[in-house]
Amino acid sequence: MISHAVASGTSQAGNLLKTFVHLGFNEDLAGRTVWDGIFPFIAARQTPMNFRFAAPGGAASLYEPGSEPVLWWSKYPDPRRGGKSASLLDRCRATNTCPKVFEAFGATEFWALRMSPDLVGTDAARDIPLPDNVRRYYMPGTNHGGGRGGFEVAQSASERCVLPQNPNPMAEMTRALTTAFVDWVVRGTPPPPSRYPTLAAGDLVAPTRAAMGFPSIPGLAFTDWFVNAVLDYDFGAGFGYQDLSGVITRQPPGIKQVIPTLVPRVDADGNEMSGIASVLHQAPLGTYLGWNITAAGFFKGQICGFAGGYVPFARTRAERTRAGDPRLSIEERYGTQDGYLCAVKGAADALVRDRFLLRPDADRIIESAGRASVLPPSDESPPDQRRIADLVCRASS
Repeated sequence: MISHAVASGTSQAGNLLKTFVHLGFNEDLAGRTVWDGIFPFIAARQTPMNFRFAAPGGAASLYEPGSEPVLWWSKYPDPRRGGKSASLLDRCRATNTCPKVFEAFGATEFWALRMSPDLVGTDAARDIPLPDNVRRYYMPGTNHGGGRGGFEVAQSASERCVLPQNPNPMAEMTRALTTAFVDWVVRGTPPPPSRYPTLAAGDLVAPTRAAMGFPSIPGLAFTDWFVNAVLDYDFGAGFGYQDLSGVITRQPPGIKQVIPTLVPRVDADGNEMSGIASVLHQAPLGTYLGWNITAAGFFKGQICGFAGGYVPFARTRAERTRAGDPRLSIEERYGTQDGYLCAVKGAADALVRDRFLLRPDADRIIESAGRASVLPPSDESPPDQRRIADLVCRASS
């Protein structure tokens, strides 16, 4: 016998889940709850489907609706666009049919998919709090859906982007979150606390080099306001903006204003510091970006779709000094392969402890790191490198 129903949607399917609940469809014809829990994953917007001539999508391209309606789980007045105080859960609260909600996303959702208002609204003045039935988890330094993982320093080139592909994964942490989500809905087991960037903690800043603290990395072009900002469109008087409903009478729409957009702050390596960092992100081999740069064509130099970029660290101090790279080399960070394995094991064990990684996935990741050739082993390394490795292992234990 089925006792609970849950729904998980990735990207556009996740947008649809938010729209489904927002428009009141989580109540069936008999007044019962449809989904006991929903998990919109890497879903920054709502689905444009409930207006005349709608073409459901979600890519946040120019003139595409999806960021106009309510995007927040608690009531917020939308002051920049003159909305009324509302939340995604208003209709289900009125009928006592709200689901439990998990929400997880990564860096590309900020840079390319206009995630910022979901957290801080259209004025970007304060954090919008989460209600008791919602948990939010951020996976820093990831592209849309995450990379393939692994511990190779060199990564494959992208077909249409300037930087190599970002390998930073989301899959293992998503498995752990899904397990916690189902346990919460079905068994009432309290989930891990939400972990995501906030204004209050100083995690969210303007998308400029100075505000982010982004380092000057040789060969990496970074343009201030590189982000795909939220545009306030004028679709005409027949369009219901807060519900993404009605009739569009002005196409293409006018652009009334640019909504403030924030992104996560980074460290001296250019890596984001907030949220649930993967093992690879905690034991980095380079800088993991939620954006990349278009290599050629009409959009050359602009953000490259939903692709993430990767800039590897130099392997040795001599190599990074020759390149003028301010980021520490791999050998300066970990000393030897044994030191790197200690860093990986420490990160994996901590994620398991906090319920963001399942033990079988952690063991597989540690085994994979042990087979990698990031650095020479300790017995083939000079004393200074062994000393670094020993310090890393002590700190990771």
